[in-house]
Amino acid sequence: MHHKHLLLASTALSLASGESLAEVLASQNDSLSVLNSFLADEQAFINTLSNTPDITVLAPSNGALSSLPQSVVDRIGMDPNFLSALLNYHILNGTYYAAWLAGGGPHQLLRTLLGPAPPYAVVPGGQRLLAAGNGDDNVVSLRSGLQSAARVELTDFNFTGGTMHIIDSMLTLPANLSTTLLVGGYTAAVGALRQGGMADTLDGDDTPLTVLVPSNAGFAAVGSLVADMTAEDLQLVLGYHVVQGQVLYAATLGNEEGAQTLQGGDVTFRREDGGVFVNGARVLVEDVLVANGVVHIIDNILNPLSPKATPDPTLATQPPAFSGASSTGGIPFTTGVTVPPTDPPAAVTATAPPPPPSIPSAAVAPMRTAAAGVAAMVGGAAALWNL
Repeated sequence: MHHKHLLLASTALSLASGESLAEVLASQNDSLSVLNSFLADEQAFINTLSNTPDITVLAPSNGALSSLPQSVVDRIGMDPNFLSALLNYHILNGTYYAAWLAGGGPHQLLRTLLGPAPPYAVVPGGQRLLAAGNGDDNVVSLRSGLQSAARVELTDFNFTGGTMHIIDSMLTLPANLSTTLLVGGYTAAVGALRQGGMADTLDGDDTPLTVLVPSNAGFAAVGSLVADMTAEDLQLVLGYHVVQGQVLYAATLGNEEGAQTLQGGDVTFRREDGGVFVNGARVLVEDVLVANGVVHIIDNILNPLSPKATPDPTLATQPPAFSGASSTGGIPFTTGVTVPPTDPPAAVTATAPPPPPSIPSAAVAPMRTAAAGVAAMVGGAAALWNL
């Protein structure tokens, strides 16, 4: 059954319950006491959410809010707009019940209420979130920015505007291209973009993008060729890996679908034997979310002089698209490119016994200040579902 039909039927159940979002949040105080404490003085925000139809609230549990990375706490303290974006990213544009999420398959793209809000999101129709469901055991996993994982713990707390699920980790806002690639370990691509003078441009581009990023092994396989490339050569080759103005999620790509690149040539996406390919390269990792679009990790560098290249689906790794190129035994462009260290959780402040986990005090005041802005954003974003 198409999920919107299921949603219409399910919405009647939530309306019949007659409970407000505030009542549902309060009923789960054992799991959401930290969130409820934060929202205690934000009735206007709760009312706005309660009156926004057809939404799914992903409510971070006590444990999720108590283990915020220090960088997130610091950014909340410095930038209330960041919190507005983060909270909107925790609200799905549509009513998604657990049974549908669990049975919807391993790769579901869900729209959130985080609409175009530079620099946090430049994605038409709302920034996405990836969900993976297993209908056999009703497990629902979520993937957000920087490939961060979360899991749905408790489900289907219905209120008059939709439903709420409790999740075990805060979602991560999609970051810019360079940060996302560095966290993923794709150091050769970052180094090549920097050497070609394209990193800052793509990181700050306010035009939606689809970027095809070769793996480190893909760069290494043609090390003898790329080692001698000038910045202009790199711009031509790397520009062939960027589709500007379109966000082409792999899950929505049709077979033999073409797209024009920043370099000017066309690339062609194919589906064969369960795999996704672009020209003659295999997509290794689909739908890596970034602030201004989506990234697909591919196993080889695309050759703009071979736009008609086709894959051999029987091969786990496709051969290089540049004849005569070979590996030099190392990964090019990685000198001086380092992967950032893992960010430790912020310190947790405990108060009265029994000690509920709490958001670090430095974050609470700006979080409350931002709630009014969130309410305004939520109201404006509600219409996205009908686009």
